[in-house]
Amino acid sequence: MIYVKIYYQFGETMKPMDIISFAGKNITQKRTQSLLTIIGIVIGIVAVVSLISLGYGVQNYIQEETGKLGANKIQILPMKQFGIPPTKLFEDKDVKAIKNTNGVDEVLYGWYGGVSIEHRDEKYFTSLFYAEPSTIKSVYSDVGGYGIEKGRWLSNNDKYKCIIGYGVAHNLFKKELGVGDAIYLNGKKFKIVGIMSQVGNQQDDNMVIIPMSSGEELFNKKGEYNYIMVKIKNGANVKKVSNNIKNNLKKSMGTDDFSILTAEQMAKSIGSILGVLTMFVAGVAGISLLVGAIGISNTMHMSILERRKDIGILKALGAETTTILSIFVFEAGFLGLLGGIVGLIIGLIIAKSVEIVAHNMGYGMIQAWISWELIVGVLVFSFIIGVISGYFPARSGAKLNPIDTLRGL
Repeated sequence: MIYVKIYYQFGETMKPMDIISFAGKNITQKRTQSLLTIIGIVIGIVAVVSLISLGYGVQNYIQEETGKLGANKIQILPMKQFGIPPTKLFEDKDVKAIKNTNGVDEVLYGWYGGVSIEHRDEKYFTSLFYAEPSTIKSVYSDVGGYGIEKGRWLSNNDKYKCIIGYGVAHNLFKKELGVGDAIYLNGKKFKIVGIMSQVGNQQDDNMVIIPMSSGEELFNKKGEYNYIMVKIKNGANVKKVSNNIKNNLKKSMGTDDFSILTAEQMAKSIGSILGVLTMFVAGVAGISLLVGAIGISNTMHMSILERRKDIGILKALGAETTTILSIFVFEAGFLGLLGGIVGLIIGLIIAKSVEIVAHNMGYGMIQAWISWELIVGVLVFSFIIGVISGYFPARSGAKLNPIDTLRGL
């Protein structure tokens, strides 16, 4: 008869602190049952928190990185959608059409592809980009995150020389590579003249950059390009220049099967894709929360069955139906909140651990997003889940007839 011991007079409406006290004592008296119920919520919250934290962390990183390209940069790809092979590659006449567009300052054009890289007895496959050396330096030297850690940029007089990414230099081979070392690309010897600073994503950090002349010879792709970046003149209207480039390029190629992306458009496009993916994965993880909610509902139902006489005594002493309902609803809410607190802590620890491991492996784009919005949102959400789960069992218990409960019916 825990209620009689704690509160013996209901001449006045129970105070909120009394309701909270009752709910808390009910949880502590049934520790094992409460713990098992909380575990269900913890599992769901851990999954949701870790996935949302990592998902939005990656999304924010990519948006920041695309923003580093600068508002005066436009990227052009020979395809309408990512993942679909291009029907037609860019040619010299297409590059010329872009250069002749008003507002264009510099045009970087070249080829992205894969290449076999070998050093001593080790052989791997990595990414490669070739373009005119002077243009590479001009366009990328003012882009945030793209710089030279050691050595220098390529020059137009370089032949069979290369710049390697941070990952190629420090992580790819057993022994780190340095300026002056030699590597073999598709069997051809190249001398390293520069090492890029760490960018944070595998594609750029595991990149090898070589001069246009060497690349065309190595891949036998004279006058064909699959990537163009345009640097817009200071003060020019990026949107207007972008539209003019689109019109000129369409005339030159005879098709509009290409994509023109400003830094803002790319950030929005990638952000929307990652946002949908994050919410989808979090929704799947939410199934665990549903299981936890059912556990709370079941616990409250069993609790009410076990406390029928207590409910009868409270009603006999004058407790209102809303008071009884509040006690059990708060108890269910506390179960959800406790599960939310524990799940939040574990989820953030997991997300941060994944970030640390990913960074050590060279995946700088994997980041944990931790903010007060996430913390407060998860705690409020877990409390609401508990309240909703416990409401209907509590409602049935609050409506019990005190005479029947005291008789043990």
